[in-house]
Amino acid sequence: MTLFKKKICVVTSSRSEYGLLKNLIFEIKKSKKLKLQLIATGMHLSTRHGLTYKEIIEDNFKINYACPVKIKNTTFSDVSQYCGNSISDNSRYLEKKRPDIVILLGDRYEVFSFCIASFFLQIPIIHIHGGEITEGAFDDSLRHSITKLSNYHFVIHNAYKKRIIQLGEHPSRVYNFGALGVENIKKTKIITKKILLRRFKIPLDKKIILITFHPETQSNIPLKKQIKIFLSVLNRFKNIYFVFTYNNPDPEGNFFINEIKKFQKKNKNVKLFSSLGVKIYHSLIKNVDLVIGNSSSGVLEVPSLKTPTLNIGNRQKGRLFSRSVFCCDNNKKEIEKKIKKILFSNLKIKFDDIYYKKNTSILMFNKIKNILNKKNHTKKFYDAA
Repeated sequence: MTLFKKKICVVTSSRSEYGLLKNLIFEIKKSKKLKLQLIATGMHLSTRHGLTYKEIIEDNFKINYACPVKIKNTTFSDVSQYCGNSISDNSRYLEKKRPDIVILLGDRYEVFSFCIASFFLQIPIIHIHGGEITEGAFDDSLRHSITKLSNYHFVIHNAYKKRIIQLGEHPSRVYNFGALGVENIKKTKIITKKILLRRFKIPLDKKIILITFHPETQSNIPLKKQIKIFLSVLNRFKNIYFVFTYNNPDPEGNFFINEIKKFQKKNKNVKLFSSLGVKIYHSLIKNVDLVIGNSSSGVLEVPSLKTPTLNIGNRQKGRLFSRSVFCCDNNKKEIEKKIKKILFSNLKIKFDDIYYKKNTSILMFNKIKNILNKKNHTKKFYDAA
């Protein structure tokens, strides 16, 4: 008798997102009753961002479909056209392969296009990391849109569960399993500081700041001005080493990278990497003195490694922060003042693991199996009392 395996399609569009999904993908892959369909798109296939699909292959995962990147620049118009073209490409693949369920994480426009394709093909969707707010990014609207198009929701905090219910999703379809990223950190074997800094050619006696600074796409500050303000502040700290990772390909994302490259050429204390890989990235977080920028990693994951974060601007505004996350506007005086306070005062910093739950990937995997046994995935609007 032939056993027909249930097909689970997992979509990943970036190294950081893959790092979150990795343990869950592994659980699906090793199951004898499930068939993994793994899709790589977005930054994974971008030469500029390090072709990080190779990291997936190195982890012994087969990529079933590589959705090509058809975006030359990073303007708002480019993003809009990319989504339209991507929906068409994704629909053809999903129609042909017909997975039993699609798993999406986060709020990127690359993920949004898969969500729309899956929705119209009536393929049930599980969405991870819904219910969060990021006021300074257009991703915020995409995240809530994905929530409304999805059938089931895996959130990382009860506050986000409550928000999804406010959006009309039934409580029985919303589950708080904690953050995959925090679970991954607990499982990472951290490289020692001595070995790490030798690799990056950074003196052991220097302070180090790790930086990921994305365009704030919903801001009163013009995009190009945002990065110029930020770099002008860093230029005042000649005795600190700065390790940059590439920003996302959001509008003016290429401009940001080019400006950082110019900054690097003028300063010997600046390192820039398109991608670091999960282990090295986590090890850097653990061994640097401060993480600066406006990435979700800085506010969701970094506190678990007991390193302070300086979150700049409103890109992450609306998320719940650990007490080790400090915030300021993208303002020269404010940024400089905060850096000095965190690094050069006797500030006592408290760390919280507000997004941690034990066995997050296992809990998610078991719920996925339960969902696959359901015959009807149709949902109705839930009017919360």
